[in-house]
Amino acid sequence: MSAPPTGPLTVPERGGRLVALVESVRVRLTFAVSVIFAGALTLASFGLVRQVEGALVNDVKVRNDTVAQALARELAAGNPDILTSADPSQVASGMDRSEAEAIRQGLNESIVYASGPGSAVVSPSTNIFEKIRQVITGEAVPLFSKALPSQIDDQDYVVSRVKVQTVQGDLVLHVASSLEPINRTVDRVQRALFFAVPALVGAVAILAWMMTGRALRPVSAITARARAITSTTLDQRVPEPRSDDEIGQLARTMNAMLDRLESASERQKRFVSDASHELRSPVSSIRLQVETALMHPEQADWEAVGRTVLAEDQRLAGLVDNLLALARIEEGQRGPQSEVDLDDIVHDQLARPLSVAIDRSGVLAGRVYGVRDELTSVVRNLLDNAERHAASAVKVSLSTVGPWVRFCVEDDGPGVEPNLRDKVFERFARLQEARSRDAGGAGLGLALTKRIVETHSGRIFIEDSPLGGAAFVVELPSAELPADDDESVG
Repeated sequence: MSAPPTGPLTVPERGGRLVALVESVRVRLTFAVSVIFAGALTLASFGLVRQVEGALVNDVKVRNDTVAQALARELAAGNPDILTSADPSQVASGMDRSEAEAIRQGLNESIVYASGPGSAVVSPSTNIFEKIRQVITGEAVPLFSKALPSQIDDQDYVVSRVKVQTVQGDLVLHVASSLEPINRTVDRVQRALFFAVPALVGAVAILAWMMTGRALRPVSAITARARAITSTTLDQRVPEPRSDDEIGQLARTMNAMLDRLESASERQKRFVSDASHELRSPVSSIRLQVETALMHPEQADWEAVGRTVLAEDQRLAGLVDNLLALARIEEGQRGPQSEVDLDDIVHDQLARPLSVAIDRSGVLAGRVYGVRDELTSVVRNLLDNAERHAASAVKVSLSTVGPWVRFCVEDDGPGVEPNLRDKVFERFARLQEARSRDAGGAGLGLALTKRIVETHSGRIFIEDSPLGGAAFVVELPSAELPADDDESVG
């Protein structure tokens, strides 16, 4: 006996396609339209049948009332013999054409009889004893020589009644019309609707299926193109229909998303390429120094090799730290925020040994709200950048100007051209020789600084410095602001 199969159960391909078809928008929309239309048409058909039946019954009722009133008038006029004749058309004599036609039709198609004590007045019998019996019993007396059915009730007949006073007593004239012709007409209408309603529902279902398919055709084209787009074909775009409807908006939104994805992919590729190059440079330098020293170990200046390797290692560590910090900020992984005295961070960083003279006389108090480690990175990167490009002097200032805490680092270096000041903050930016990575920078410090400043709702920009070089200015919202002013700063 074989072991039962293990692993996840899979739906057969044919069954899976059937389930997908049933769950498709086209099928569900067609089904919904068909059900709604069928329900509405069924209710309308039911109402139509009831209305037709009611109209026919009402017509017969009106006709019977007209006949009964006409017969009552003849009795009141003293002409009971007309009701006992075999020719009902005599009742309609002297009337206008429409009323006469209605009375003749009613008398021909209806059963007229009288009941009550006065029914002997219109009795066709000449037997005195028969008339006395009819007066005593009040039995129904058929008129116009018509046979009286065994039973006349309101379920099978439309009956109109008129009470008439005679010398022999009150009598009631009855005009009864069978409902059988009306029932036959209603049955024919129901049979016609029985075939018409499904046919109309089927036609609407086919029309809904075709229109839904036509409406969803652009969606199918968008889906097919989206499935064909991969990470290597992000330059392709989904087809946009000419209509300015929801599907057109979907296509344009997807193309805008693909534009952003393509742009992000290109930036990522350039970032990976530049990062690989930057990481390879110190590694290659370290390998070259060590391999060269090992070729002639007895002649090598191992102290100089150590200093070179240490410098390259520090450069490599700084690059890796900047990459990790930039990645954490992009992913939203930030440390706890609190009020930070930015002047304390500036003084701590200025305490480091620097290769140029630093003018720190403009450093005043300034408190901001943010992540201390990230703000420390901002101050350190700007000081390192100024030291690297300054000729002989750097000036640092910190002050509170209105709602902003303004931190500025100036140098007397070659400066930055106005048309290149935005490019300075791009990752691995390559500018003129004086600010190239050969001078010690890797092109990540300023990009990281800009990103940190932006996450703190601040701004960073470059101005011309009175020293002759560039002035890097950072403005952050002051932590001393009230809540209302804080919102206006953001």
